[in-house]
Amino acid sequence: MSAQTNKNRRRFIQQMTGLGVLGLAAAGGILGAPYLEAEGPRLRPPGAVPEEEFIGLCIKCGQCLQVCPYDAIRLEDIDGRAGVGMAYIEPRERGCYLCAAFPCILACPSGALNHEHDSIEYIHMGIAVVHNPQGCLAKTGEPVPDAAIDRIYEHTRVLTPEERRNRKAVIWDDDPEKTVLQKKLLQKLEKHRGEQPCTICADMCPYPDDPSKAIGMVDAKGGGLLPEIREACNGCGACVELCPTDVIKIIPRKSYADLYGKGKSNA
Repeated sequence: MSAQTNKNRRRFIQQMTGLGVLGLAAAGGILGAPYLEAEGPRLRPPGAVPEEEFIGLCIKCGQCLQVCPYDAIRLEDIDGRAGVGMAYIEPRERGCYLCAAFPCILACPSGALNHEHDSIEYIHMGIAVVHNPQGCLAKTGEPVPDAAIDRIYEHTRVLTPEERRNRKAVIWDDDPEKTVLQKKLLQKLEKHRGEQPCTICADMCPYPDDPSKAIGMVDAKGGGLLPEIREACNGCGACVELCPTDVIKIIPRKSYADLYGKGKSNA
């Protein structure tokens, strides 16, 4: 089977979310497919219960995907690395932007996303790590390239082909709320085009009220700056998506204390 056929099949199955688990089975014949063990835990949507419970509770209905204002949530395909049809986030393609009302949690009918954990103090998806500090533009002093900004336009689904080609994120009065939110994200990101030094991860962090509790820029050894991951980071993955050089990763299901310990610096 060709790579393009595989890609088309994946897109088709993911778009069938409105059918629920029976619709997915009828469309793709996956109801009887064996559970595929993940290589490691996926990044789950906000409010996800512990992984073993999540696997048992997620009914693969796609309700969380449908209400996500940023198109961050996906459903695992049959040739993926986790349970078929289960909700996850691939942060390099679209991070979570910590919506105030957490509609994904409210939409979950099974308890896989805990309805009692629908506020920011309960959201612990994972923790960010700077895995390649020498490649960070803030460390090297290089400006943010156009390609880094353009990449986000390419995977922003609400844009028309013309908006993608022209790199425009004009907000119209009659745009749906989801479109408005994603275009505002692009407008904010545009301010960093050519920026030197790069501060995208810290400036664009969606942690509410005070993003500096989750991430900030600090002086690096040997010169330049580096992002410092801080205790409030909850692994939303927005910094991973927006980083021009892919130097930040999310470790799902881990906390700040797990990786850094109380009060330790990680820059």
